[in-house]
Amino acid sequence: MLEPRAELTGDVYEPMDGEGRDSILFLLKDCSHSFTIGLSDVLECLKFAEEKGEVPELPEDWWSKVEYYYPELREPVDVPDEEDEEI
Repeated sequence: MLEPRAELTGDVYEPMDGEGRDSILFLLKDCSHSFTIGLSDVLECLKFAEEKGEVPELPEDWWSKVEYYYPELREPVDVPDEEDEEI
């Protein structure tokens, strides 16, 4: 049975220490705990979904602007072949 989905709480944190890789963290909550996810992780998921064909392609100039702030997104996303996936 699938676990319940995490939901956004509406809270957003902007870490002030400058040490982290994300400037924005989103607070999520499931039935048992709360946790954060950084904007860079959300963007990485979006890039993966785009490369898998799950969402429409975004303009290259949009990605260029995003990669200015998150240079780690320039790395190619390793998209497994369907035959390599285990179920």
